[in-house]
Amino acid sequence: MTDERVTWRDRAFPDRDVPLTEVGAQGWHLLDGDFHLPVVALRETAIERNLALMRDYCTRHDVLIAPHAKTTMSPALVQRQLATGAWGITVANVQQAKVFITAGVRRVLVANPVVGPADLAYLAALRRADPDLEVLLLVDSVEAVALLVDRVSPDAADLRPQPVLVELGYAGGRGGVRSTDDALRIAQAVRDADGVELVGIEGFEGLVPGADLVERRDRAADFLDWSATVVRELIDRRLLPGSGAVVSFGGSSYFDLVVARFRELWSGDRVEVMLRSGCYLTHDHGLYARTSPFVGHDPAPLPALEVWAEVLSRPEPALAILGAGRRDVSTDADLPLPVAVRRDGHTRPVDDLRVTAVNDQHAMVAVSEDASLEVGDLVCLGVSHPCTTFDKWRLVPVVTDKYEVIDAVRTYF
Repeated sequence: MTDERVTWRDRAFPDRDVPLTEVGAQGWHLLDGDFHLPVVALRETAIERNLALMRDYCTRHDVLIAPHAKTTMSPALVQRQLATGAWGITVANVQQAKVFITAGVRRVLVANPVVGPADLAYLAALRRADPDLEVLLLVDSVEAVALLVDRVSPDAADLRPQPVLVELGYAGGRGGVRSTDDALRIAQAVRDADGVELVGIEGFEGLVPGADLVERRDRAADFLDWSATVVRELIDRRLLPGSGAVVSFGGSSYFDLVVARFRELWSGDRVEVMLRSGCYLTHDHGLYARTSPFVGHDPAPLPALEVWAEVLSRPEPALAILGAGRRDVSTDADLPLPVAVRRDGHTRPVDDLRVTAVNDQHAMVAVSEDASLEVGDLVCLGVSHPCTTFDKWRLVPVVTDKYEVIDAVRTYF
């Protein structure tokens, strides 16, 4: 996936037709007139910092990471995560898995039950064509187990069983069993079935409800404590391997709690802890700036993803209109945060601007009385929850701290 070309279909990029691999040789500058605005950017120094932070964290705590690739849907960025020690990747569905398997990824965890005929037929064909490809699937019902046995189980004696994880969940959450008895029942169904093998358990604590961060962390800890009792029960009943069972939790907000429950308290090799954080790669200016366990560490994570837009209008003294909106930048977790202004080639940080509303293509910015902001100025918008900024851009420039364009990464949403 490196032989594509940059063309007019790649919004914001200069009107050239160049190989993707030669973007860094063009001498482009993101903010000095080469690119159309609005434009998204990835800062290389932040990516490097964040990759190293997670690598060192996983090494220090003896855990694996299979980063959730739906954050970026970028094979180029995933390859950097793999090169920095990731076990494999996580995806949300089989369509996402196809992207990365096509790009050469050899280990994939599909973090949802797979039940669709086309999805299961694709996985069955993969197993026949490439028995060494490792794809972990989830089950949270006897029905899901039956579907796997019917459509994905080996049709040749020399194929190993399909590895599966029992998914655990909490009341009001997404998928996953809600009781220990249900987990045991499904684990037994896997044990009794042909062609499937239970290798671990999985869950997602990242969306637990709560009035504030303290309450959410407490509820996430409670869910993980119960999950630990399920793992012990499954091991004691010999429904899970007594050594090396996969235990996979850990979004981008509470992965430290996962480590505390499953690695710091469970020494040795009884379980293989696999985190699945995806947003650590880019961090952000909002959601994860508040919740990431890395916040406050030295070195601290850096926000890598940002969107730049022009000031199109100053129709009122306290109002500015930017040329970027919902089509360009995340708005699902927080409104974008203005963090810098550029004028005449000079960039300065700001804290006196506030986005109050967005339309499809515009952002309304409250301007303080003493703020200096003019039509034609460029405003850097910090991102909250990077996933829903990436999915708006099919090609993302990578820049130095001086905004020299040194590369570009393709997304496949």
